[in-house]
Amino acid sequence: MTQTVFVTGATGFVGSHIVKALMEAATIKLATSTVTGDRLRVVEVNDIFEDKIDPDVLKGVDALIHAATPWPTSTPLEQMVPRSISGALNIIDQAEKAGVKSVIMTGSLASVVNSFTEPFYSDDDWNSITIKEQVLSSKEAMEEIYAVSKKYAELVIWKWAGNILMLRSPLTAAHLWAIRYPDFGFWIDVRDVAKCDVKALKAPPTSVVGRKRLIITSPHDMEYADALKFLAEARPQLKSRLNKTDPPKRMHYRLPCDFARIEEVLGIKKEQFFTRNETILNKIDGYLALEEKWVKQGIDTTLDQSLVFVSDYRLENTENGTSNFVM
Repeated sequence: MTQTVFVTGATGFVGSHIVKALMEAATIKLATSTVTGDRLRVVEVNDIFEDKIDPDVLKGVDALIHAATPWPTSTPLEQMVPRSISGALNIIDQAEKAGVKSVIMTGSLASVVNSFTEPFYSDDDWNSITIKEQVLSSKEAMEEIYAVSKKYAELVIWKWAGNILMLRSPLTAAHLWAIRYPDFGFWIDVRDVAKCDVKALKAPPTSVVGRKRLIITSPHDMEYADALKFLAEARPQLKSRLNKTDPPKRMHYRLPCDFARIEEVLGIKKEQFFTRNETILNKIDGYLALEEKWVKQGIDTTLDQSLVFVSDYRLENTENGTSNFVM
């Protein structure tokens, strides 16, 4: 049976991979995307967090994957939390009224954790930030406002689901985290994020498996010194371009997850996640292919150090004139 899926945030990093994964699923059509094709319908929405979508667009849609989120670089900090909440309700309420039966929300670990020091988090955990004024006074206002915006957007959706589920089919909420390192050791290949979203479309009903809030990260360690050593051996031509300083050390290099629960809900086994080495090589080889293409086009690929910004790092000049990232 063919499903029609509406994706928000399809132009984003995670959203674009979700679109790609959906396109690779033989029985799924897309109602929104960034590319065109026989199984795609492109819908341009000026502001997904406020605008009303043409009801005809959502007619016949079976599932909504909500991957869009306000971002501090394009949304004033004081508007992040209210826009996250109202925006989530805006699209989901429209989908529900149009008869959409399943909703998958792609969230962030930021709404779960209080710090990155705990070895394990359950699907009952939430970050403790509650007062926006406290966030605004923080030295890390952008990151903390993002965290609290994700938390309250998800909370309001669970409240909505609790009211609707007595009348509608089960809501599926896959709580995921996209790869982002070396800030900390919790990571997941973005293709696994997309795969989880697609699998969530066919997850068993809540009446069978219970509430479907899942925390999902990679089962593999991302220990930076070992990863750097592996890359130097696997791609020796890059040795001169790799960090010369010691990589940062973290308390944890992966987040233990309940993979039995993930398999129960999504049907994905622990061994089906991309390995660390696969992710590293796929990522680096993609960069190299793009760099080679640019060079052939005559584009100067020399790094302009004045344009470099790395959070929590500084640039240090070595004796031979090269620059390294240092904690």
